[in-house]
Amino acid sequence: MKTITEIIETLKKQGYNYDFLVENGEVINRETGERFFPDDLIIESTQRYEGDSNPDDSTVVYAITAKSGTRGILVDSYGAYADPKIAALISRIPVREEHEYQDK
Repeated sequence: MKTITEIIETLKKQGYNYDFLVENGEVINRETGERFFPDDLIIESTQRYEGDSNPDDSTVVYAITAKSGTRGILVDSYGAYADPKIAALISRIPVREEHEYQDK
């Protein structure tokens, strides 16, 4: 099983170079401040991670591409600890692949 760090490093090698966050119903590029609405984005893939020693370490990593070409990563907890604001926004973004992220 890969660690979160390994998942993120693999995605960065594939060109997902920015860290995204969710604020006020938008996805924001942490580095540039560029803002996106759900209609501007597509989820390319997802990867879930469950910590070995603590079930509270459940995390999901989204690889996201904007219509502008900006590619980034959004990380959230899942299950009981998921951020409801992120979940609501993610549910409005189209998904390119239904299967989970695979190493390429």
